[in-house]
Amino acid sequence: MGFPLVCYCVTVPKPVVAFCKLLCAIRDAVLLMLALVGLCHFTPQDGGERGSADGPRPEEVKSRLPAMEYAQLLERETSAAAAHDHDGAGAACIVCLESVEAADEVRRLGNCAHAFHRGCIDRWIDLGRATCPLCRSDLLPRPRARPGPLRMVMGRLAGLLATRVW
Repeated sequence: MGFPLVCYCVTVPKPVVAFCKLLCAIRDAVLLMLALVGLCHFTPQDGGERGSADGPRPEEVKSRLPAMEYAQLLERETSAAAAHDHDGAGAACIVCLESVEAADEVRRLGNCAHAFHRGCIDRWIDLGRATCPLCRSDLLPRPRARPGPLRMVMGRLAGLLATRVW
């Protein structure tokens, strides 16, 4: 036995491939011009760091994470862990590796409560990253799914079965 000597490949003529590449280049040029004018957002399609298409846009994420002075954030924190983190050594922004001073403007993330310089986390969000730079949890809490009628009935049934002793 051996390898078959027949090739089942379909060849595409070079002019057709060149025409398709030309169309892609024209599309990219039009998108770039529209982005420069401000009519659309040009997003790279290399699948790099961009979040899911159904995720919130960077502007929405920034609006839901308000910026405040670090001193105000320290006043709001009441847990022992937060007080321990900010003793003598001070906190550091993991994005730029600089220390966070009391007068610095920071954003506190929604899920993990980590805080970063506003400019650092804004650049992080603008790159399309939707997770915390430190712990990789989501920047914002996920919306809770509304239970459908079947789930509500199953929940009631489970509640009834749990209270009844067999």
